[in-house]
Amino acid sequence: MPNAPHRATVRRRAILAAALAGSLGSLTGCGIRLESDAPHIPGIKTQGPPPDQKSLRRLQDELDAAIRAASKTSSSESKSESSAWAGKLATLHRTQRRRLAAVMATQGMTPVSTASPSSRPNTDLGPLHSVEQEAARGIGSLASLSARNLPMAASIVVTQSAGADLLGHPAESSGGKPPNADQVTAILPSLRAAIYAFEEIIAKTPLKDRKRAEATLTPLRATRATWEASLGKDVPQSPDGFALPVQPTTDARRRTLAQRVLTDLIDACAGQVVATRADRSAFVGLTALWADATAQLWRWGATPTAFPGLSPVE
Repeated sequence: MPNAPHRATVRRRAILAAALAGSLGSLTGCGIRLESDAPHIPGIKTQGPPPDQKSLRRLQDELDAAIRAASKTSSSESKSESSAWAGKLATLHRTQRRRLAAVMATQGMTPVSTASPSSRPNTDLGPLHSVEQEAARGIGSLASLSARNLPMAASIVVTQSAGADLLGHPAESSGGKPPNADQVTAILPSLRAAIYAFEEIIAKTPLKDRKRAEATLTPLRATRATWEASLGKDVPQSPDGFALPVQPTTDARRRTLAQRVLTDLIDACAGQVVATRADRSAFVGLTALWADATAQLWRWGATPTAFPGLSPVE
């Protein structure tokens, strides 16, 4: 027969076991989940990784690959234009990499690159261009990101698309279409204003110096035509003209005007990107214009920024 102290110990254990069972039942009934790194307790689900983690880690890998490739390009082509852009792009991507890691950390993601880099095509375009071009081609995969991460991620890949363009061969993402009517209507005034400004720039530029402005204007006109057609009979009437913030009477003024209207267009695109979330085709269509405007802005002498169209983060 158990003695009194032994019986007391048995009773205490039974009470503790019943209390734990009751607590587990209460927790599971309320849908409580443990953090992913918490010790496993039977009956309670362990929280999975944050939903954006896989895409953002892949973006980290792409930035790491671009930074490495830029270093190789800079060292192998020390006096070329590609080398100059490689240095600028490497600086951008390092800033983006730091910001991406900080954002991931605040959302409970481990900011460590773990995914294996995707296979790179064997081309003769040079390592940096290949990396930038492949990242840009995959931009549509970001459309499913959460609203808080989509603008940052999209702007990073926009710069990679612009980088590929500046290195000689723009990347093309298939499956794009104009955004929906509300987004097209929101961006169209900035697009039309940019086209009007470049028409004025061309008119005020000597014939022999018009090539850059004409190269900027041509894709903008094509996008305007496609987007206006998507609105059908609901397309808003275009004004006869726009008030120019700068009169393009000199080379310096023409450059300033080009930068102003392209910056406005970039801001308009970035402001609508969240509205295209989960609509891959609309997202690809919008970011294609965003990337083209960014590449053209840099061609017109603007200092490249890490997150074009987004407010600076302290």
